[in-house]
Amino acid sequence: MIRAILVDDEELSLIPIIEKLKQYEEIEIVKTYTEPTQVLQDLKALSFDVVFVDIEMKKMDGITLSKEILAIHSNVQIVFVTAHSEYAIQAFELNSIDYLLKPVTTKRLDNTIHRLKQHHLLISNQVVNQTHQNQLIVKCFGELVVYYNDHPVSFKTAKVKELFAFFITYRNTYIHRDVMIEKLWPNHDYKKSKIHLHTCLSHLRKMLEQLDPTGDINFKDQHYCLRIQLKSCDAYELYDVVDNLGRVDESNITKLEKAVHLYQEPYLELNGYEWAYEKTQEYHHIIMQLLNEIIQYYEEKDLTKALYYLQFQRKIEPYLDENIKKSMEILLKQNNRSEAIKLYFDYCKLMAEELGLDPSDSIKKVYDSLLTS
Repeated sequence: MIRAILVDDEELSLIPIIEKLKQYEEIEIVKTYTEPTQVLQDLKALSFDVVFVDIEMKKMDGITLSKEILAIHSNVQIVFVTAHSEYAIQAFELNSIDYLLKPVTTKRLDNTIHRLKQHHLLISNQVVNQTHQNQLIVKCFGELVVYYNDHPVSFKTAKVKELFAFFITYRNTYIHRDVMIEKLWPNHDYKKSKIHLHTCLSHLRKMLEQLDPTGDINFKDQHYCLRIQLKSCDAYELYDVVDNLGRVDESNITKLEKAVHLYQEPYLELNGYEWAYEKTQEYHHIIMQLLNEIIQYYEEKDLTKALYYLQFQRKIEPYLDENIKKSMEILLKQNNRSEAIKLYFDYCKLMAEELGLDPSDSIKKVYDSLLTS
């Protein structure tokens, strides 16, 4: 049963919608209101799933009332019933499930009830069937790829995918609508970009309904925030490891090694999102910091592993004099003089061809010591 309340400051306007809703056995009308302020007084004591609300009311408009309702009951669905079409975008931003124009026809109301039933069923199934939860896997290093139950997820359009990537990048953060428009549609007409944003949000919300019934895109004071449960996200895992990094020792070294292997390519590199550049640099800095910690740990414990992670680091950043110097010194400790010399000449060639530079004097000194050893 879907429990509903109705709000319209004109009592005569309530009668037609009440009579129509009575025809649906799935709908239970809990209460009707002609005073929107009274709804707020009753709000904490009320139990309902959907509110049918007029927009133009004298004491409080329906948009404002809906925001107040959602602040207390975030899962309530909003259906706007109004004689005015110009509020559609504002209603859309509130993630209303439907927008009905008066006089409401039975055919049009059928569509609304169908949407309400689908949403109600999804939420009910989520409670009964826990397999709906935590099945999403997001991979961000290299290219954004999303899996649900081990199957890749397809996005409606490239922009919907980019919007999802933007939300994932700024997790649990409310982002102003205009900032999103500026980042995703730079140098485009603002009004058209706003429509594009709302269209992408609509597609993304529909996708979330299928993948995570508990997930949603919250809207508050012109800001959006994605709330979603993930089974895993490589970028989040790497960030969280470094964020909680203390002294590296035998108790956490395995965890750190596992974390660095999540990073194979730069963050969202293949997607080419210009707005992601700063985050790409941030993750580059994080992985380099983490590798330095691991290398330092293994210099005292296991020189072979230290060499492995030095090589791993060079794949990410090949122009590191300190890395080459340290690698050559370790190879010398292992009496692997020929490999140290080969590494030196390979590096000299790389620097000359790619940057037109010579290695640093400190590396040359290590090489000179090879010739006299």
